[in-house]
Amino acid sequence: MDQAIKVDKVGNVLLATYRPDAVERTGRRLKMEYVGMGCVFAFIWIVSFSGTAHWTESALATAGTFFLFLALKKKTRDHLVTSFLMFAAAALAQPAVTVLLWVLPYMLFGMCAWAMEGYLEKRRNRIFTLPAVFAALAWATPLWPLAFAFVAAYLLEARDDAPGLRRKLALVVAASGLAGAALTVLASWRGDPASWTPVPLDAWHYLLLGAVALPVLLCLVFYWRQLAWPHRVNGLLFAAAAPFGIRLLAIFGIAGSIVLAATVFRQSVDSLRWRSAFKHAEWYYFWVILAVVAGLLVLR
Repeated sequence: MDQAIKVDKVGNVLLATYRPDAVERTGRRLKMEYVGMGCVFAFIWIVSFSGTAHWTESALATAGTFFLFLALKKKTRDHLVTSFLMFAAAALAQPAVTVLLWVLPYMLFGMCAWAMEGYLEKRRNRIFTLPAVFAALAWATPLWPLAFAFVAAYLLEARDDAPGLRRKLALVVAASGLAGAALTVLASWRGDPASWTPVPLDAWHYLLLGAVALPVLLCLVFYWRQLAWPHRVNGLLFAAAAPFGIRLLAIFGIAGSIVLAATVFRQSVDSLRWRSAFKHAEWYYFWVILAVVAGLLVLR
């Protein structure tokens, strides 16, 4: 027998028996979702990206995670799950950001995710930022063609709901490729072999990769028919590329989190019963992450 459901104010599909408890009611009055997510970004800054040479670099890397958050939040509709995915992506990006100072490229890859997921979610004007993003990417890293492949994969998805939209995207992608090719001539990395040389993963990095890649690959198998084509292609492409260097590991963190958000964590979690439990838990989580960040700041 079908379970009775209801839809809350932000679009979460929950059991009809779900009732906000005192912690949730208090949290809503105090706007704890904003406080909690602010603490999430502070946690990522302190734990994952504070090892950079200057605080501005930590801020740029954290901004990359913020763009990833904007790409994910309309899929998961759950701050607890979104935080988990951002923590995983930041952990995978940490070696590239703190060891190689691959800060600007990481932020710009996050912007690509923000633009393209907006394209799928009727926030179409975001794609017009792509030529500028690719100009900056090409100036910053020789790996910009990977971002081009990531973006171009979205052309595989039919947009029958908006005739002409895919053609518009094709023109923007072409302009982005031209911008990247043009800026390559002036690129800061030209003549620097270190920018091309892959930095291999160590045992800890492989452990992190396995912890994220295994769920991503399982989701690709079990949710294949439900996934948009760009999520399928990018999930497979960057999962295959991730073992070949810590920069590629960082990119996989972005692509893999999108796959997870679009499948098992769609609308929080792919189970009505567990979704209600997660909804309760997120209001407790805001207080926990606030306490954790306060503790980290005291100990610094």
